[in-house]
Amino acid sequence: MTSTVVPRKTDADPTPEASGRRFTRGQDASKSKTSRRPALGDIGFFCGSLFNRRFPRTIWDSGYLFVNSLEQDMASPYTYRPNATAMIVGVGLMGQHLANHIVEWLDLETLILADASPQIRVGTESVTLGDFAASVAERANGSTRVVAETINITSEEEVSGLFQRHPKVDYLQHTAGISPKPLTPPEEMTKDDVMGACEVNLWGTHNVLKQGLNSGAFTRGARGVLLLSTSATVGAEGRASSAYEESKGGLLNLLKLQSRHFVEAHGLILNGIAPSPLRGPMAAQNEISAGRLQAVEDAMPLGGLTEPKHISAATMFFWAEECWTVGEILTTDGGYTKHRPIYGPLLG
Repeated sequence: MTSTVVPRKTDADPTPEASGRRFTRGQDASKSKTSRRPALGDIGFFCGSLFNRRFPRTIWDSGYLFVNSLEQDMASPYTYRPNATAMIVGVGLMGQHLANHIVEWLDLETLILADASPQIRVGTESVTLGDFAASVAERANGSTRVVAETINITSEEEVSGLFQRHPKVDYLQHTAGISPKPLTPPEEMTKDDVMGACEVNLWGTHNVLKQGLNSGAFTRGARGVLLLSTSATVGAEGRASSAYEESKGGLLNLLKLQSRHFVEAHGLILNGIAPSPLRGPMAAQNEISAGRLQAVEDAMPLGGLTEPKHISAATMFFWAEECWTVGEILTTDGGYTKHRPIYGPLLG
């Protein structure tokens, strides 16, 4: 178990000019929440460039102030906590995308990146978890303390220690999971295959929730997102291992059956996301995996494949104060698993 901390710059200038950011965080001291402003700020910069080219400076100032006044009246529909702490467990494709963006989307005091391995894949390159954390801190311009934690989520001692070091968590995204022996049917799986998948995917997630709740680390009203899979909702049609499907099915039931208890007993608001397969750099290099992913893409009603950005967007919805769901599972698959109605005569 190792820990790497990239500290927050407490004296960082919050202005866009000093921080290199385009927007301020729109925090209102009279409110308990903070909201990120929409892309209207982009319009201000776009208009500014046009005014600079075609109109006197005084007119540009008027146009810029007009756009900024509109921005003040058009807040995002979603609000989030100020000076929050977020924890991402599992720093793969989905965790990396969220980590790289929430330091700009949210007012984060601390971001905790936890993974089983001190080395992770970023694209096709192997980098240390600490170096990735440093790159995220750099994107945040020092406004967020970023901590890299290497832990075994199946160990009660290690996960308990994680929450002792980080006793205040407002947001959780849990993506960690394994898929032993992909493309293997259940009758060919060994006990170790199935129990190994369940130990990480089901017990590991259960353990993170257990230790966070028992330590009191999850703040009242904290919001968590568990990554499931269409493997758990409709089956993977042979793209993952049956052990993976079984373990994710157990996790699905943990979420649906216990989510109300978590809210009423502990104030933890849990929901889940079930994405269809994502195309990662490693899968793209495997001929069989690449072919199967292409078949999914060809059958996708919205076109393309599910991407990490879709998971991040769904996570931000579940993290928002306005999200009014508990124990729900959002299938994020571009319509791939939906039944296709057939009008007219049946073929074959």
